[in-house]
Amino acid sequence: MTTQTTKILLIDDEQLAREELGALLQEEGYEVITGADGEEGLALFRSAAPDMVITDVRMPRRDGLSVAMTIRQEDPSVPVTVITGHGNESMAIEAIRAGVTDFIKKPVRLEDLSAALLRMQAARQPAVLGLAELPPSVVLVQHAYTYRLQNDLEAIPAFVDVLLKRVAGGMDRMAVLELGLALREVLLNAIEHGNLGLTYREKSRALELGTLEQLLAERAQRPELEQRRVTVTARREERRLTVQIVDEGDGFDWRSLPDPTDTSHLLSTHGRGVLLARLSVDELVYNEKGNEVSIVKHF
Repeated sequence: MTTQTTKILLIDDEQLAREELGALLQEEGYEVITGADGEEGLALFRSAAPDMVITDVRMPRRDGLSVAMTIRQEDPSVPVTVITGHGNESMAIEAIRAGVTDFIKKPVRLEDLSAALLRMQAARQPAVLGLAELPPSVVLVQHAYTYRLQNDLEAIPAFVDVLLKRVAGGMDRMAVLELGLALREVLLNAIEHGNLGLTYREKSRALELGTLEQLLAERAQRPELEQRRVTVTARREERRLTVQIVDEGDGFDWRSLPDPTDTSHLLSTHGRGVLLARLSVDELVYNEKGNEVSIVKHF
């Protein structure tokens, strides 16, 4: 799953959980360090400099959500995934608002872990705001960029980083991180489910079997699919940023997606990426066909 050794800090107060989940991560090629509670986990975060963090919620001395918030404050470039128990949807919302990259429901399933690892790997591309602030006497009216993307999933994190550098200058860093999460999720869906026509059931099954990369590679080589592209138009105005993402797939019934206002859907597998995106931005709207998404983030 990863082409270079990536260090993961795993924090859980249950020894069996640390051993089982740690073994799964090591099998996937990650270097794993473990902490037995929140305080030990934070100490390891500061001393061992992990690339990514996975933490349980309910722990002695310091709970996982507090750990995640502290890590995000100290180094927002390190993605954090939280493990939560069944029925704890309100905590999941708090975790997203605290800047957590993803959350996994107990008992941890391999396909959920794989999906979380993919999200964290993508989120490791830092969103840099390298544009200078405008003087108070100068007001941005509008500027826009349009890009066309091939069906290259590995290019998504780097593209999102470049896009945010160009259009998100002056935005709060947490807002940029939230927008980056939403863009990565929607672009992933546009390629996988739009251009390559992968169904949610097919993806879930492939994640479970560990065959997702092969399945996507096979789809990308089909003559009727390989020429499809995703068009991205970002428009920056004085107080908001709008990004329009259009794929060349057949569309889908977006009305079947889980209701983002109903927290009972948050821990379900189907449509989770879109839910994460919706919770990270101010507006996320599909066209009638379902192959075009408009994302709005206010300053």
